[in-house]
Amino acid sequence: MPRPLSRRSLFSAVLPFASGRDALAPRLEQPCAEQVATVSSATTCVERHGVVCRRCVEACEHSAIRILAREKLGAVIDAAACTGCGDCIPVCPVEAIALAPRDRIELVSEFANLIVHNG
Repeated sequence: MPRPLSRRSLFSAVLPFASGRDALAPRLEQPCAEQVATVSSATTCVERHGVVCRRCVEACEHSAIRILAREKLGAVIDAAACTGCGDCIPVCPVEAIALAPRDRIELVSEFANLIVHNG
């Protein structure tokens, strides 16, 4: 089954400059595999406070970001699916997303799992 086409991909195909990758914008030629996007502050994301935004979800071509509005968690980033391209960072109106070293995120995730399972 083909993946649904995001608005960003559609506009990039029709208007190459619409992707935000023009001559004035900083450009990453290859995604940085050793970095991953993460929500820098859990309370910063406006989705967590009931404001519908979803800009980061639309910007992510790899479907690594989900919004868990019912759980009041806001944006949640899947580190395994994230390529570290950073396309989600400039679209966030409250600067809630940042890049972090992948090994640090994995360490924090393992620590959180230990706390959840062992109390």
